[in-house]
Amino acid sequence: MLLRIVVGYHFYKEGTAKLKSGDFSSKGFLAGAKGPFAPYFKQMLDDPDGMQRLCVQETVNNDGSKSYSIDPEFTINVIWDQGFLEEATNYYGFGSPELQDEIASRRDKLAAQIKNARESKDLSVDTAKLEAQREVDEQSILSIRRQPQRVKEIFQDHKEQLTQWLKYHEVELVSHFATADRLDGFERDGTNRDKAATYVDSLRYQVDSIRSDRQKKLYEWTAEVTGIWDSLETGINTLAVDKQAARPMLKIQRPFDQDHSFSKWIDRIIPWFDTIVGVLLIVGLFSRLASLAAAGFLVSVILTQPPWVPGTQPTYFYFIELMALLVIFATCAGRMGGLDYFLSLSKRAQPETEGQP
Repeated sequence: MLLRIVVGYHFYKEGTAKLKSGDFSSKGFLAGAKGPFAPYFKQMLDDPDGMQRLCVQETVNNDGSKSYSIDPEFTINVIWDQGFLEEATNYYGFGSPELQDEIASRRDKLAAQIKNARESKDLSVDTAKLEAQREVDEQSILSIRRQPQRVKEIFQDHKEQLTQWLKYHEVELVSHFATADRLDGFERDGTNRDKAATYVDSLRYQVDSIRSDRQKKLYEWTAEVTGIWDSLETGINTLAVDKQAARPMLKIQRPFDQDHSFSKWIDRIIPWFDTIVGVLLIVGLFSRLASLAAAGFLVSVILTQPPWVPGTQPTYFYFIELMALLVIFATCAGRMGGLDYFLSLSKRAQPETEGQP
């Protein structure tokens, strides 16, 4: 019973902490998976290696080898220009003559109210406030007229930013992806790969250090490129004025960061999963089902860093808790000091069927 409560409290605290932070992400966890199951975990991510974000194109040659190049055409022309900019123009109605006429009509009415108040010397009318509103309407009309041109200017500016960034880092990017498979082992006999490097302590540490440096560099690159995407998105949205600005902010459809991707679904489920499992174990309700579900979750965690694969992060503490959950499952611990006791009583109270001893 105590074991059940302690493990349940641990799950509950982990789940509520994730819910309170609101920024739980499994991206780093899945991207860092190692061992034979790593490809399956990394497939849960939209862009695990950053190739889409960094505009890296992979080509398989006739001899089976791979070559890499930088081509931002799809990002710039398809996603940005034909996608986001056209959608934003229609969404907000940039340069809309109808909206200009509507604001102009409102401006003229304000001007007439100001004139009448001043001529009649009506002190109950705040002419200064009306004048300020009329000036705002005048500026809004001018802004709407300039919106189509400003969209082009903002797009051109960010196009140059991305192009120049990719040009500056082109050699590094191509080299990074072209040498990615060299961490799997050393070349031997010209054709076969031997993974001995990962089984020799001195070499394994070097490989881990290189892998860590490569991952850190990749994070830096993707963060910088994401900043360009964010700047474009913000720049276009800030063009909205008057009724346009009352609409929710429009987001760029990013192939590397989909709102309904599998990893985002996991990020929403895990905090609630941990919390619910923790509560069920603490109160001893459906203890066997909760402990089995929690054990399955920990198995998936351990498989991301299999202990039999050299160079993985230690997961023995997950394994210990996994064993504890299996003990809880096997001993029906919820019937002692838990609500499962009453469920067991209700089952015993069921009438016997005819012929049942």
